[in-house]
Parts: sequence; structure tokens; C-alpha cells
Amino acid sequence: MKAIIFLLGVMFITNSNAQKFDCPTKMTEYQELFKAKKIAESFDTWTAVSKNCPKENEAVYTDGIEIIQYKIDNAASAEEKEKLVRDVLKLYDQYNKYFPLTTQDFEVNKAMTLVDNKIDAKEEIFSLLDRGFTKASNKVTAVNAIFTYFSMYCEKFNNGDKSITSNSVLEKYTLVNSLLNQLLAAKPDSNDSEQAKQNRDYKTAQTAINKLIKDLATCENLDAFYTKNYSDNQENGDWITSALLSLSGKCIAKPIFNTLAEKLYAMKVTTQSANFMALAKLQQRKFPEAIKFYNESAELQTNPIEKAKIYYTLATGLLANDLPKSKEYLKKALSSDPKMGKAYLFLAQLYSNSSNDCGKTDFEKKAVYYLAIQTAQKAGVAEPRLKPTADKAAKDYEAKSLTADEISKAKMNGKLVTIGCWINETITFPAK
Repeated sequence: MKAIIFLLGVMFITNSNAQKFDCPTKMTEYQELFKAKKIAESFDTWTAVSKNCPKENEAVYTDGIEIIQYKIDNAASAEEKEKLVRDVLKLYDQYNKYFPLTTQDFEVNKAMTLVDNKIDAKEEIFSLLDRGFTKASNKVTAVNAIFTYFSMYCEKFNNGDKSITSNSVLEKYTLVNSLLNQLLAAKPDSNDSEQAKQNRDYKTAQTAINKLIKDLATCENLDAFYTKNYSDNQENGDWITSALLSLSGKCIAKPIFNTLAEKLYAMKVTTQSANFMALAKLQQRKFPEAIKFYNESAELQTNPIEKAKIYYTLATGLLANDLPKSKEYLKKALSSDPKMGKAYLFLAQLYSNSSNDCGKTDFEKKAVYYLAIQTAQKAGVAEPRLKPTADKAAKDYEAKSLTADEISKAKMNGKLVTIGCWINETITFPAK
């Protein structure tokens, strides 16, 4: 009986202490200091909140990671620094304990905390990454984490780790390739500088990963790997997409590429699946079908910059010899992305190549070059980085174009001349 009374007393005191700690007020107190960049001053109050209010709010953990990181960056010794890093790892564990649904990749974050703070714990880092990617790879968005994991995996394979086979390396290659592709698809190219930088980082990681695996990821090995594993993954769109991306660089001729492209397209018609079908048809030299699928890919593309790229690819490739069509698709590209300077440069080149065919008189032939100059100059305006190239092209055309004297002698100052043929453009000459 005495034991029960004692226990009740302890519980009463504990509850009373908990009730005395005002979680919302204390949290506001440390956050005000934190937001005012008084990070060191916020530490003690934050520590009390993290101990007394572990379920209060996720900000307790996200703020806490930044607060401890501040102390890490200002640590007086290597020992103090590592102790603080270990405190962050414990905080991640606590974060996951109370908020498991939003912290599924916490082990990856723990690993990268060790990496970012240059803690010498290679095996621990790899173990954390390996567990984290196995459990929650689809939650990982940090490009450095993706690259670090794959590079460490390759290093172990190259060093003769018996637990890692060539097949498992290709499986990880497919995984990380798929992750990077999904991240790129989620945030397609745009003129937003931050997003563009992030996408460059993703593409840089893809290039680096391909370089790491270039000796293993031969067309023969990829063909054998994807052929062998296709039946187990034929309903996995992400796996098929990653396989197609891996093959699309230099291995389109492999039969498995066409199989995968047809399967993905049958699963869902998207701009990407249509593009893969276009590549497959291009390889088979079925050019009208390739054009059809490229057009479908462009029509389904919601990102104007990506849409312009498809139209440009058609204009400068499959349709390059069909001058009216090539011009039409260059115009479509510019309609989608007015800043695509290279489209103007290609169009200017098409014009210059057709001066003899489309000019009926010597004046008209030179007028075509005049049009080429104007078109090339538009490239430098649309895309300033191309201005040197545009200026050089314009100067080359100038040697064959109309001079000011020739325009005056023909009494064409301030007048118009229409070039027919496939060009079908009207040129306005400057007044005197």
C-alpha cells in the first residue's frame, strides 16, 4: 500500500513539473532568439524544450539541427565538434521516434551529417546510407546523398567486397538513375535561377555516376542485365524509365530498348514515353513514325522550354532537309521558348543556303543574305551568351549581302521586298 502511495506521489510530482513547463511559451522564446540570429543564446531554452516537449512540434527538431550545427561550426576542438555531431545524430533518432512518417529518410540524413562535417566514420556512413536507401530511397532528394551512396557502393565493389556483385551495382545504378530522373521530372527546366541550378546539380550527378560505372555499364552488360530483370519489373514504370535512360545514350540499338519503350508507352502515354518511342523508331529508321512520336511528345510536354527542345530537335534533324517544315518547327520552338537563340541561328543558316534557289534576281539573292543577317542578330538579342556567335554569323553573311549603296541605287530605301519560295518573308529596308 505504501509502495502504491509512493508511486502515485512520484507521478503527481512528475505531472506537476510537466504542467509547470509551458511548452508553447518556451518554444516561442527560443524561436524569437533563433530568428534574430541569436543562435547561441537560444540553445539552453531549446534544449529544455526538446527534453520536456518532444512531441510539441517538428520545428523542435528542424530548429535544433540548425542550432547544434551552429555550435559545431564554432567548436573549439575536434573532440567537441564530434560530440556535437553525435548529438545531431541522436536528435535525428528522437525526431524519427516521434514523427516517423515525415522522417523516413532519417538514416540518410544522419549519414550526410557525418559526411558534411567531415567525421572519419566511413563504414558507419555507408551502413547508414545503405539502410536508408533500402528503406526509403523514394524520400531522398539530396543530390549529394545520392551520389555519395553510389560512389561508396562502387568503391566497395572495386575494392573486392564479396557482398557486392556486378549485378547489385547495376541495380543501384538503376535506382539512383531513377531517383535523379524523378527529381528532374518533378522540377523541369525553367528560367528560374534556383531551379535551374538545382537541375544542373542533378545532371552533373548523373554525369558523374555514369563516369563511375562506365567500365561496367557497357551496352552488352546493360542489355543482359535489363533483359534478365525485365520480367520481374515489367509493371514498374520507374524501373523501366531508368532502364531506358541508361540505354538511351549509346545503346538504343539493343532490342531490349524497343521492348522497354513499347511497354512504357503501353502503360502510360506521356511526353517521356512518346520520346522513347521516337528514339526507338529513329533507330529502326522508321522516320515518319519517329516524327509522329516526337510531335506527340511535344504536344504532351507542359514545360515550354522542354517543348521547344523537341521542336528544335525535329527541325535540325529529321526535318532539316524539308526546308518549309524545318522553318515551321523552328518557329514552333521559338513560340514555346522565345529565348532559344540557336533556333534563330539555324534559321539564318537555312536562309543563307537558299539564296540562289529563292532569289530570282541578283538583288533578291543578296536580299536573302540581308534577311539572314537580321535573323542571326535576333539570336544575340534572345540569348545574350550567343551574341559573339551571332555577330560572327552576321558578319559572314554581310560579305554576300546588299550594301547600303546597292539598296540606294535600287531605290529601295524605306521600301519592302518579299522573298517567295519556301522562305516567304518580307524584308523592310531602312530609309536613308
